[in-house]
Amino acid sequence: MMFPKTERAGIIDIGSNSVRLVIYDVLGASILQTFNEKVMAGLGEGLIQRGTLSPTGRESALSALSRYRAILKALHLRNYTAVATAAVREASDGADFVKKAGRVLGRPVMVLSGADEARLSALGVEASFQGPKGVMGDLGGSSIEFQRIGSGKARGESLLLGPLSLAEEAGDLRELRKKVRAELKSSKVLPGAQGRFFAVGGAWRSFARLNMEIENYPLHVLQGYQMNEGQVARTAKLCLDSVSNAGARSRVEKVDRRRAKHLPIAAIILEEILAISSLEGVTVSSGGLREGVLRDLTGAAVTDPLLDGVIAFGRLDQNQIAFGQALHEFVSPAFAPEPDLFGSPAADARIEKAACMMADSAGRFHPDHRALLAYEQALRAPYAGVTHAERGMIAFAVGCRYEKDFKRPGEYLSLTTDEQADRARQLGSAMRLGAVFSGRSGPILKRASLARKGENLELHVMKVDEPMVSDTVLRRLTQTANQLRLKPTVVAR
Repeated sequence: MMFPKTERAGIIDIGSNSVRLVIYDVLGASILQTFNEKVMAGLGEGLIQRGTLSPTGRESALSALSRYRAILKALHLRNYTAVATAAVREASDGADFVKKAGRVLGRPVMVLSGADEARLSALGVEASFQGPKGVMGDLGGSSIEFQRIGSGKARGESLLLGPLSLAEEAGDLRELRKKVRAELKSSKVLPGAQGRFFAVGGAWRSFARLNMEIENYPLHVLQGYQMNEGQVARTAKLCLDSVSNAGARSRVEKVDRRRAKHLPIAAIILEEILAISSLEGVTVSSGGLREGVLRDLTGAAVTDPLLDGVIAFGRLDQNQIAFGQALHEFVSPAFAPEPDLFGSPAADARIEKAACMMADSAGRFHPDHRALLAYEQALRAPYAGVTHAERGMIAFAVGCRYEKDFKRPGEYLSLTTDEQADRARQLGSAMRLGAVFSGRSGPILKRASLARKGENLELHVMKVDEPMVSDTVLRRLTQTANQLRLKPTVVAR
């Protein structure tokens, strides 16, 4: 396995609501944020009524850009780009603002068309999931962009629907819904669309956080979080009630005070999107426009965002990568005959491999806390390309790799099915066997293998390596075989 190319880049996103600088470490298909700062400038406030950008928003935005330039200069980071979206695109004074913004930054600002915005947001979603299929919807302050993903070439579109562009109707929820419904009917992307709706944008991330609170959901990781139509409806009701009910408003503000006034609008838009399409439910994507611009800047990766993300987040060196790869080759024959958990043998194998790549990630932790810290790290790590169930299985397997009878915190038990939890225990036990036999050495582990023959789990070793089959190795082989309901056997060849 070659070590992926690593580079650093920054994206400045001048949106209708916020102006943001994000700096990323890019390693292959992995995109990790190392700096993220936003200013709620509100450039698009009052745009529909005046036709121009907010005067105070302009000042706030230009001040933020001046600060961002100073930060980038201090970090010696020249690989960055700045883009502006709907508010600047639609405003009559947008061109003037772009000139001033370019002077402040010391380089031009690119104003994206609606189609460009949809394409780049879709590219950001595609970089964050493994083979996503459905529709990407990016809700900004003044507009929403749609594009189908996972279905070959597709054209995107931009509609003037957003919390700032709909602010005048926000007080009359019935009229607001009628306007949203009428505008969405003009969409050429939504009718007949199938798959999932991939929700991008700060308002929908806040909506998802509110749903987590309502559902008492234990894992507060937004990337890959899923909501069905019923969950959307329950959360939307709370958002709509918050317009006139102080108790409901308090619950919404507790999750996100800044966006609380925008959430009723975001809720209605989301409900109407599901009503007009044939989409199965909502999946939250933390990747969107900025990540799409980043991929345009640095080039699209052809590797797996999950596996590259494990390497990047764990800061694995060449020896650890070699050991993780050898460990997966060692354990995988033990699970090949087992039923598929995630739809196909290939889907299961990438989850097993991700866990194996993390099998040496907690060596520096204190032994008394190693298993739990390894579990928590794997559960919340900012890698992409996984569902929450897959996260749960990876994390449980890594915890079991460091402790034979590792018990997950009770609130996380629902993240995996019983079958996934059993596989995680089996995988963790097999990883413990491979680690102790080889001394966490990839070259040594490559000289051994596991095999299933009838009711036996066989550990195959070379004659020269027989002295390495210690009592501890035999004990862990027995534990792994018991987990798989097999009998342990050592075969020297």
